[in-house]
Amino acid sequence: MSALPNEPAGSHERGRDFTERLALLLSQYRELDEPARDDAVEAGSSGNARSLGRARKVSVSMPEDLTAAVQRRVGRGEFSQYVTDAVAKQLELDLLAELSGLLDAEHGELPEELLAEARTAWPDAE
Repeated sequence: MSALPNEPAGSHERGRDFTERLALLLSQYRELDEPARDDAVEAGSSGNARSLGRARKVSVSMPEDLTAAVQRRVGRGEFSQYVTDAVAKQLELDLLAELSGLLDAEHGELPEELLAEARTAWPDAE
């Protein structure tokens, strides 16, 4: 496939690279919401970040005050799930930030007037 006559040289190649990177990001994002294994679903998993597959024990260092606050909030038995949900949410935010960066690089940043219009339409959004 060739680039259109009015496209800068190499833009078709950049477009294909963008499409491939976008497809990879979207596939990683979708994986957050899909059960990784049938036995995870059978075990009572709901098909969200809780069902990312088999559990693997890891060691994580966290400030004592933070771990105590989590334990008070959810209890010891739910500590791992609370941390798992937080990490899954952070991964989702990271992937969305990468997507935003990819779109900005490909199409440029949104003009300030469009951002102002969106802020007016959704004043409660942050």
